[in-house]
Amino acid sequence: MARVSSLMRPFPESARDTVVLETPSASATCSIVIFSVSFAATDTSATSSTDENDADETTDGGEFTWVYDAYGLLSDEQYTELEDELAEIYDEYKYDVVLAISPDIGEEHDYRKYVATFMQTNEIGYGDTHEGMCIFHQPDARNITIVFRGETQDDFTESIQEEMLDKCKERLKADDPFGGYQSLIRDLKSGLSRISEGKKIRPMDIDDGTVSSRFFTDLLMAFVIMAIPTALMTWHQVRKMKTKVQQSNADQYTADGGLELTEKRDIFLYTTMTKTEKPKNDDNDSDSGSFSSGGESFSGSSSDY
Repeated sequence: MARVSSLMRPFPESARDTVVLETPSASATCSIVIFSVSFAATDTSATSSTDENDADETTDGGEFTWVYDAYGLLSDEQYTELEDELAEIYDEYKYDVVLAISPDIGEEHDYRKYVATFMQTNEIGYGDTHEGMCIFHQPDARNITIVFRGETQDDFTESIQEEMLDKCKERLKADDPFGGYQSLIRDLKSGLSRISEGKKIRPMDIDDGTVSSRFFTDLLMAFVIMAIPTALMTWHQVRKMKTKVQQSNADQYTADGGLELTEKRDIFLYTTMTKTEKPKNDDNDSDSGSFSSGGESFSGSSSDY
């Protein structure tokens, strides 16, 4: 499958490459190496050269990768399967998705902005509007972050992103990171399919295990749980009933002369007041939603598990 790009993540001839982020420090700008990435070149005829023309020819005839596993988490089979899935998304939807698995980068970083800078530095995104998404996983920090770039970021709303992460985290907690990545990719494809049809993405459009399916499952379970004790209590009360003959009116149950009310009044007892602190709306401390990096708008969510 040919994927032509003059800029984006070309496969080098060597077996390893290094992805670098430019991160500002207090006194100067320093280069921080995120991770070294293993590549598997598919075009063995490509040769490296310091000559600019030769380099351009190698890039145009080569391919680029979508999976960066600096942590060594994936098997060869899993790596290949994820590469193929992301390549299909690139070809079918013209959407650039990258999975980056990294050692802990440190809590001093804003994970979402870190990923946004990574996407800008490595030119991740399709076309002039840079349509794309990055899945950034730090197993040691037990954090999963997703960041969207381009015009389609508005379609993947904050609630949709959180739903995608919730499903992914279920797999991560079960020590199934590969399943977690696939869950995010499937949900992304469902969303892109809706966008391609000119429709909005709804929570129910996300793949199996979403809000809608869990709602009906939980509703059914609640009904069963409530129905069983209710049925038992009803059966028990019926067995305790002493009345053998049904009465047509209530006269049989009142004393002679009936009931007569002589006085009625209401007594005020007490007042209960509860207070709830209004949450602060501070975008800088938010782990989800829109944000800016390098003068460009992004949208993303980050969550520990």
